[in-house]
Amino acid sequence: MEWSKPLSILLVAIVAITTVGSAFELVRTTLADDGLAVASAASLALVAVVVVATVVVGARGRRWLENPDSYW
Repeated sequence: MEWSKPLSILLVAIVAITTVGSAFELVRTTLADDGLAVASAASLALVAVVVVATVVVGARGRRWLENPDSYW
């Protein structure tokens, strides 16, 4: 029996549920506050830019995009 496929589906579902819950909680607690909304949005934008830039720098070699199995 192949157990890795159901396990990976379960893990993806857990990550997706956690991500949606975290995003909801972030909007509810941080961005909903009028005094902190602009500063919070700016901080989130900065984090998003840093994450995207890190992925771009990491993908420059393109080796992991062409064949991720052999790279990792």
